[in-house]
Amino acid sequence: MSHSLRIFGASRRLGGRKVLRGIDLALNEGDFLVLAGESGSGKTTLLRMIAGLDRADEGVVEINGAVVDDARRVFIPAERRGLGMVFQDFALWPHLSCLENVALALPSATPKRNEAALALLERLGVAAMAPRRPAQLSGGQQQRVGIARALAARPSLLLLDEPLSSLDLETRERLRDELRESVRAAGVSAVLVTHDPEDCWQLADQVAVLENGVIRQQGTPRALWEAPSSPYIARFTGAHGGMPVPVTARGGQAALELGGEFVVLPGPVVQKARLFWRDDAVRPVAEGGISAEAVSVNFEAGRFRIRWRVPGLEQPLSGYAAEPVALGSQRISIDPARMFLFDVSGDGSL
Repeated sequence: MSHSLRIFGASRRLGGRKVLRGIDLALNEGDFLVLAGESGSGKTTLLRMIAGLDRADEGVVEINGAVVDDARRVFIPAERRGLGMVFQDFALWPHLSCLENVALALPSATPKRNEAALALLERLGVAAMAPRRPAQLSGGQQQRVGIARALAARPSLLLLDEPLSSLDLETRERLRDELRESVRAAGVSAVLVTHDPEDCWQLADQVAVLENGVIRQQGTPRALWEAPSSPYIARFTGAHGGMPVPVTARGGQAALELGGEFVVLPGPVVQKARLFWRDDAVRPVAEGGISAEAVSVNFEAGRFRIRWRVPGLEQPLSGYAAEPVALGSQRISIDPARMFLFDVSGDGSL
């Protein structure tokens, strides 16, 4: 399979500090990659390196099989990389109409430029805004025009730097759908930087998560959800918890003693670990299971959130059920596949 983007062993220093280290990344042609991470993780620096706005100190960057940066011999500037860019702050030309913003980005040989530009604005649902200047538009409308302008250049790769973060929730939800459909219709590959998990679930074919300048995990959204490789990724994908737990070895595997029973979990056999779990990891049962105490029951968006005090744990577990339970002594089942242990024996931090 051909790749729109490949990066090998790329590193970048800023202010004497390595902000990216040993980056290896591949994006299949036509795929949508979401590059996620906390502020300061290096994701924007990596996007700038792909764009040609920053240069790698080590490693190689390839776009559509061509080397655009090998840190020593070759550096292709941004304007010659065949890219489209969408920014958080819209970055439209303020003195031009929306139609002119898009038309000017079309290749010079494009026939009927205004008609082609209008078709792109129509695809993004802002054709009625064509004669207006950016200052006359809402934030969501401006970003739609920005996406149309980026696609007008017929890029081989579309780069998006947190394009939805400055928009209100309702606009973000609508624009995600429009963005995904437009990128697919254009047949381009895309890389989007974000700190919002919803972008991963709704946009991504692949997710790469940066932590402290390294790619901690890359895979499909489902793969990250099923097997997060770090506490941050567990939380990013919606897991609860982070409580310290004592780990016991049972048959060479990690286990927790809960309610007088041993629950074997995927994870390290270490002295110091933290526990995370999914919404559906803990459920009330009529028979079997382990002993627990329901300490609170609250209705939340169509289901009941129950907090369970379990012998062997310092803090309660939480889970959800379709129906409420009585406070006090109950029985619960625990699904080990929905629980995650992480070794924090190095410094005890998350």
